[in-house]
Amino acid sequence: MEKESFGQKMKEVLKKYSYYFVLGVLLLGVVLTLIIVGVNSSDEEPIEDVSVNVSPYLPVLNATVYKDYSMDALLYNATLKQWEVHDGLDLQAASGSKVYSILDGKVLDVYTNILEGSVVVVEHDNGLVSKYGSLDEDVLVKEGDTVNRGQELGTISDAASSEIEAGAHLHFSLEDNGKKIDPASYLNIGTK
Repeated sequence: MEKESFGQKMKEVLKKYSYYFVLGVLLLGVVLTLIIVGVNSSDEEPIEDVSVNVSPYLPVLNATVYKDYSMDALLYNATLKQWEVHDGLDLQAASGSKVYSILDGKVLDVYTNILEGSVVVVEHDNGLVSKYGSLDEDVLVKEGDTVNRGQELGTISDAASSEIEAGAHLHFSLEDNGKKIDPASYLNIGTK
């Protein structure tokens, strides 16, 4: 009997077990892909589902989020010294900062009251309504006006006496077909 060479033994082993080897390599590739995807995935909550596309246009520039939207948990209002839901996003910026319409639309209402300051409400396509509060009294639009995305509506003030502790800010809220939605999700900006 002749001795088999090492090379011949390896060929036989590879021939016999090549299917398992290829399967193992594929399985290792799948596991590594899942690990990489898992490491790069976000811990953030998914963006709230809305019936219209996300707007790339912000209602005010150079602002910071002072108070988040919160309809499920109570937030403390230091001015009123009470816990309450918050139906919008408070964006702090310098007094007199310009406020812009986030999309084309029609002005549904313009009003002023002591709690909210001056407010502009704009109706957009697909049932979306945007509301811009704590504006200076010199609003640049009136009910019935057609506005374009990026058109100036007014300027930020500290007129909202219900949120005086926030200083000059824009109280920005959105409704999608009558349902309050998180403006940060719609505008695709992080707040936390």
